Amino acid sequence: MEFTWLGTAGFIFKSQEGEIAFDPFLSRGKGEASPFNAKSFQNTEAILVGHGHFDHTYDIPDIVKQSEVKVFAPGLTGKILNIRGVPRDRLLLANNKELLLKNLKVRAFHSAHVKFDMPLVMSTLHRCGIMGCLGSCHLGVLYPKGLVQTYLFQSQGKKILFMSSAGATDPELKIYRDLEVDYFLAPLQGHSQIQAIAAKMASIIKPKVIIPHHHDDFFPPLSQNISVDVFREELKKLNFNGDVLEIPLFKSAQI
Repeated sequence: MEFTWLGTAGFIFKSQEGEIAFDPFLSRGKGEASPFNAKSFQNTEAILVGHGHFDHTYDIPDIVKQSEVKVFAPGLTGKILNIRGVPRDRLLLANNKELLLKNLKVRAFHSAHVKFDMPLVMSTLHRCGIMGCLGSCHLGVLYPKGLVQTYLFQSQGKKILFMSSAGATDPELKIYRDLEVDYFLAPLQGHSQIQAIAAKMASIIKPKVIIPHHHDDFFPPLSQNISVDVFREELKKLNFNGDVLEIPLFKSAQI
């Protein structure tokens, strides 16, 4: 099995059962240029969308034009992707009551977005300036969050959980714990204490391995780098016994 981190919350996953992708954001604004482009998904069966924000959906219409990939998206996000050029016959509802892809046993779960806190808002204002932040407001209007979904899939006997944002409730996290997750793709963005929030989630889910993501400076100055080392320290405080696999930006890891 192979994970390639595309930056932000984006991944391509490859195994003998198939190839799927999550939330590919390639444009990156003034961030480090991505080596990937819309043609990098020629063998991808499906893109699974966690929620509708621009850094999760912006590049999907271009990707669809260059491949035969299907797009699973929740509710409003699917409708907006259709308006932006994704044909209806390539869009599928990420229904949490159905098995989405039989070969990888993909399931969707209702989740939630982490709530932006005041310290994060103030630090973002400091980096961007008032005019810079106002200039970015259109991204929130054009790319609303919509429903948030987490995805669980299986490959070679392993269960992998992808979370696009860290707003899950304790009851939701306990569902994942009971499912005995092997790999947890944990988002580190959206709150001034995000490392502690993600560590608490991991302590409830109890995966064998955590793969952190969304911690890169993907769209400066709106974004910022998040320390994975601090995340590791927070995990230690909670006596987490699993491993942390940090995949370098734009690189792949065999698992």
